[in-house]
Amino acid sequence: MDKKKELSFNLNNFLLALSLPIDYLRKDKCSSSINYSKRVAYLSLNIGKQLNLTPQEMSDLCSYSLLHSIGLLNCSNLSKEYCESSNNISKSFPFLLENKDILKYQSEYFDGSGLYGLKGDKTPLFSQILSFAIALENRFNLSIIDTKGRANVTNFVKSSENELFSKIITDIFLEISQKCSFWLDLQNENEILYFIFSNLHDFTITLKFEEVLKICSNLYFINNSDSLLLSYVEQMSDFYKFEHKDKFTFLIAASLCKIGKLCVPSSIIDKKSTLDEFEYDEIKSYPYYTNKVLSNIMGFSDINSWAIKIQERVDQNGYPYSLAAKDLSLKDRLLAILVIYDALRLNKTYRSAYTHEESIDILKDLAKQGKIDISIVEDINVVISPNKQKYN
Repeated sequence: MDKKKELSFNLNNFLLALSLPIDYLRKDKCSSSINYSKRVAYLSLNIGKQLNLTPQEMSDLCSYSLLHSIGLLNCSNLSKEYCESSNNISKSFPFLLENKDILKYQSEYFDGSGLYGLKGDKTPLFSQILSFAIALENRFNLSIIDTKGRANVTNFVKSSENELFSKIITDIFLEISQKCSFWLDLQNENEILYFIFSNLHDFTITLKFEEVLKICSNLYFINNSDSLLLSYVEQMSDFYKFEHKDKFTFLIAASLCKIGKLCVPSSIIDKKSTLDEFEYDEIKSYPYYTNKVLSNIMGFSDINSWAIKIQERVDQNGYPYSLAAKDLSLKDRLLAILVIYDALRLNKTYRSAYTHEESIDILKDLAKQGKIDISIVEDINVVISPNKQKYN
């Protein structure tokens, strides 16, 4: 592997980290609980193990399980649009095997009563397994199921045989659910993670930085379709003559720097009026959640370091860590300023976009207050063309 051009990438490692903000998003939109995605993966892998799936199939099944809710990034409810969105987004990820439309058919039932009306084995096997795991989690919230509730789950599964679920899948569940440990593990994140890791082979692959950036930027643009942040980062990286690795890891950091916002309720993120002090304190937590996500992805140490400091200021009055100037590198300071500039240049529900000149004036005022670097602001004013988007 050429460390100047490539990165070791494990899809399930990446998606396990990403499952945290996705779970918060699902909690916000569907009232589910945290670790939802991991429980779906746990159920799916238990079934896959009994079906003697190959190591590659088990790895992909885990990835689909962790990724199945990704459509909520641009859909507000569980619908055909949601399933198709999840399916389309999944196409940008490096699965090991060719499995078509797994997430599109994640809500199909054995008797054809699902969203697309597929019956029996016309639904892909992975989709059948996901449908089973999702249905159980949605109906019962397995994170809080008690000993009496276990009987309700098994009775539901028995009554749904050859209706919602195939006999093969129901029989497997009825067998594995006889173990007390099966239920207890569902309520323990560490045990779920241990089960996942102990039943998956290491399929770490080598990707070019550009390929990793493509995955991350696709996620970024779903919720930031009008943003030109990545274009600004690219232009400034070229201006400062960052080496290839530094440029692309910096771009990856920019594409993931707002991932923690998914952990903040949409009622706060989308609020049109002024936030009260409690809401403002809550939104200030999002870089902390970004850190919780990115710190768990192997090879992302530098990426994480830059992404989590976008709200820090050189006067030590930023958040969430209140870092001092000595703790902020050029890239830290640059990305923080570009995030402000990008926000100023966008239309908001409560104001129109500022012009380039107006945005620069605001940045200069912040520099006079000692919050950001005037030299970087002046460089941005020279380099960034308001009407030119280099990155796509």
